[in-house]
Amino acid sequence: MKRYIVLFALIVSCLLVQSRASAQVNDAFEFVRADWHLAAISEYSGDWQAAIEYYQKVIQESMPLPLDVREWYRGTAYYGIARCNCRLGKDPSTVRIALSKAFSHHFWNFALTEADSEIMSDCGRPWLDSLSRVWSNILNEERPFWPKQTPFVFYPDTYDSTAHWPLIVALHGGNGNYESFAEDWHGMANDLKAVIVIPPGAIRESQITNSWESDMNAIEKPILSLVSEFTSKHLADPSQVYLAGFSQGAQASMELSVMRPDVFRGAISMSGFVNRFISDSILQKAHDRGVRIYAVSGEYEDKSFRLQIDTFHTRCVQSGIPFDLEINPGMTHEVPLDFRTQILKAWNWIRPQAEAIRQQGQE
Repeated sequence: MKRYIVLFALIVSCLLVQSRASAQVNDAFEFVRADWHLAAISEYSGDWQAAIEYYQKVIQESMPLPLDVREWYRGTAYYGIARCNCRLGKDPSTVRIALSKAFSHHFWNFALTEADSEIMSDCGRPWLDSLSRVWSNILNEERPFWPKQTPFVFYPDTYDSTAHWPLIVALHGGNGNYESFAEDWHGMANDLKAVIVIPPGAIRESQITNSWESDMNAIEKPILSLVSEFTSKHLADPSQVYLAGFSQGAQASMELSVMRPDVFRGAISMSGFVNRFISDSILQKAHDRGVRIYAVSGEYEDKSFRLQIDTFHTRCVQSGIPFDLEINPGMTHEVPLDFRTQILKAWNWIRPQAEAIRQQGQE
């Protein structure tokens, strides 16, 4: 009997440890996202020192997060610190130290670094080229050993493997971590009564970082293949397929929804933009097929992105495409902090009422 009591105590103890660990991770996500938001607000307002302090908090608070997510936040935060040190006019050695730390945490988006003229000026082309070569060699050595990336899939608790469930393909942002983006969608399958799939981006910059092609033709094939995998196996309703995305993922969501209205019913965009010209004839076909778009952008959005989404919104409305553009107060270029509220609002708006009523009758 004593042995069973000891065993039971050990099991309870393990469960408590797991519960505490899970709570720590959830708390860490909240703290990190809040400080990430405040860092972005500080950068937007030109308070570079405050932004640095918030990025440093992100680095500290990310400790309990899963390894790949933690590395992504730390690498990107160090890059933010390097960027802010440039704007403060600090000694170039300070910028170089922060940038070196960013690269050591798998921030290997060399093109993005080179596109920042102030970082290039402070660090110098020879030094930056040398650093990039070192880490490019490491990247090439490590690439064959990177674990395979597979989509995250969330099903409602009442899922019954029949084909009446809507399908949402959610696309993370460029230079992003799809595991972190998937964290936002936990529990949303129940709220939305839909199957949610979060695939990794087509471009893999490092073991932990992905982006999407700017060429929609390159994105279209893998996304359509993913949709076909679920609809052909009767895991979701082919007449109820939607896209959602953040930043570059939002761009892909909106563009694909109007370019392939035979597949997608609509898109939910978060901090999105559209930087390519889409012809009136394509928009007309999207209108004829009943495509709907819901977009949320921030009060402190990048000005060029805001102009692009405003222009695309105007053109869609002129073509008769239902398009609700919401400007979220206090929001920067980010996944909304009130994610669940925004997604529920978007889903209720974007989905035809007839579909919702029909699904309720099948449950």
